[in-house]
Amino acid sequence: MKLNLNENFEDWCKRVAMFEKGKALQDIATGKDIEIVLEEMSRRIIDKLLHPIFKVINESTAGTYDAEESKRQYKENYLDKNPKGVADHVESNS
Repeated sequence: MKLNLNENFEDWCKRVAMFEKGKALQDIATGKDIEIVLEEMSRRIIDKLLHPIFKVINESTAGTYDAEESKRQYKENYLDKNPKGVADHVESNS
């Protein structure tokens, strides 16, 4: 189900939910187990709603994120400055 060009994200989410609820009702009408239908419906809704978000994130970071540089900076800024055994989010009072 694609996002229409003149449609905002909230309207598209409502359309996705209506579509998936309709499919779930059809599955229930054919005798499928209600718990399985609801589980599948919720998974499909979440997958569809997260897809455009993940797509934008992947496109925006595809060529700009350097994992090795990030690891080096983390080690330099946190691990090398904190004593062993202390998490990086814990500040020492000594």
